[in-house]
Amino acid sequence: RLECIEKLEAREPDHENVQVNGGAGTGKSHLIKCIYSEASKILCKLPSHSFTGTAAFNISGSTLHSLLKLPQSLKPPFQGLGNQLDEVRSELLNAEILIIDEVSMVSKPLFAYVDARLKQIKGSTKPFGGMSVIAVGDFYQLPPVRQSKSLCVYEPCEIDLWQEHFQTITLTEIMRQKDDVAFAQMLNKICVKGKSDELSQADRALLSQTITEPSLCPPDVLHIFATNKQVDSHNSVTLALLHSNITKIDADDYKKDPRTGRMLRQAQPYKGTRNELPDTLNVAEGARVMLIRNIEVSQGWVNGSFATLVRVITSEQSCVAHVTMLRLKMDDQTAGRNYRNRAPGGPDDVVYIERAEDNLKQKGVVRRQFPVKLAFACTIHKVQAMTRTSALVSLKHIFEPGMAYVAISRVTS
Repeated sequence: RLECIEKLEAREPDHENVQVNGGAGTGKSHLIKCIYSEASKILCKLPSHSFTGTAAFNISGSTLHSLLKLPQSLKPPFQGLGNQLDEVRSELLNAEILIIDEVSMVSKPLFAYVDARLKQIKGSTKPFGGMSVIAVGDFYQLPPVRQSKSLCVYEPCEIDLWQEHFQTITLTEIMRQKDDVAFAQMLNKICVKGKSDELSQADRALLSQTITEPSLCPPDVLHIFATNKQVDSHNSVTLALLHSNITKIDADDYKKDPRTGRMLRQAQPYKGTRNELPDTLNVAEGARVMLIRNIEVSQGWVNGSFATLVRVITSEQSCVAHVTMLRLKMDDQTAGRNYRNRAPGGPDDVVYIERAEDNLKQKGVVRRQFPVKLAFACTIHKVQAMTRTSALVSLKHIFEPGMAYVAISRVTS
């Protein structure tokens, strides 16, 4: 508040960096919205951003990569913005505060890149270019991927942007499970539990009440697993169990003809990696799906958004039916609002999605495929920042600290 008043009185305040800490369900995302609302009334510009697309939409922000035009590879040396500098500088030159959500998933290389990029944009050698950073998250939740260390882990051989520059504020009141005090208290214990620590008899009894055979659980309830292999297996089995009208959608892969220079569609898709658009999609009308790309964050079309596939739309190409669009009904009714069907008499609660385009790691191959996957189940890494009324959670094959805690704490009771 003092910084805001000093800004109004045209004095240069001391920029402070704050970490807002708090367990799952303590209202961190709600607090971000409140900070944004209050501070933006006083300060010129207040961007709010997140590591993941889903979290970014939850706080009406965008991702760090899209805001700062960060490269996919964060390996040194630092890559300046080049011709994009003026564009990004015009967007952020007057910004005073940067809010980062889900900071537990931000790696040290990413944080260092954010610092370097803001220094470049602001033309300042001060940490983060002189901007105040509000980092929101819970380090008991999921750490950065690919074995990167969390920001709170001090390593003497590395430049530390965390310990020296941030003070911590902790939220303690759980809001997500406020109507189930016993469950909320148990989650607090699981959050800090060591591997060899024993749960109390009361907590064991509470957890035992929820144990059930997967076959007895309604198939439309979201299943949460630790690994992609478990997710893929459950999705395939459930699709075959619930749907008979399965449509196979092959990726359209193109490669340049060395003689003509034209991009020619290949007869069969190449074998891609998990991070690329899928080689083949097996879907059905009525099936649960999830977006796997950030299409437009401000519209809620983000990686991790859930939907129901309403219709598969095809056209004839060389006497063969070719899938051209998918009609989706998003779980979040505000998502994709600018892409909804507005035809007279037609439904206005559905969105249409077309094929996205990727350059495969295989040299010279361009892939066009729908950026979706089946979502009767998903991994624990996909549900951080999510709230559900019910879910089936499998704790088999947990491989990182925080995974069990994140999975169990998604539900309200």
